[in-house]
Amino acid sequence: LRYFWRLLSFGKDYLDSFAINYFFRDIVQILSDNNIEAARISDVKDEIFDMVKPQDPLRITLNDLIRSGCGDTVVEMLIDINGFWAYDNRESLVYDDDEEEGGGENE
Repeated sequence: LRYFWRLLSFGKDYLDSFAINYFFRDIVQILSDNNIEAARISDVKDEIFDMVKPQDPLRITLNDLIRSGCGDTVVEMLIDINGFWAYDNRESLVYDDDEEEGGGENE
C-alpha cells in the first residue's frame, strides 16, 4: 500500500479529487473502449471517500486508508480495470455465487 501511495498521491501527503479523477479516467476510457458502461467519475470519487471516511473530507491520507481497512480496494479501483470491475460488480458476483451454490441443492 505504501508503494502505491507514493504513485497515487503524486508525492503529496494526501489523495484528493484531482488524483482520483486523474487515475480513474483511464479506467473509464478502457471500459468505454470495450463498450462497457462506466460509472461516473464523481460517483466513484464519492464512494471512495465514503469507504475511507477520511478525517479531512477533501483529502485522504495514507493513515486514513490504512485505518479504513479498504486501502487495497481503493488502489485496485484506481489502477486496475479488473479490480474496479470486480468492485463495481461485487453484488452481482455474490448473487451469482449464491445461485451456483444453491442450484446444486435443488437438483
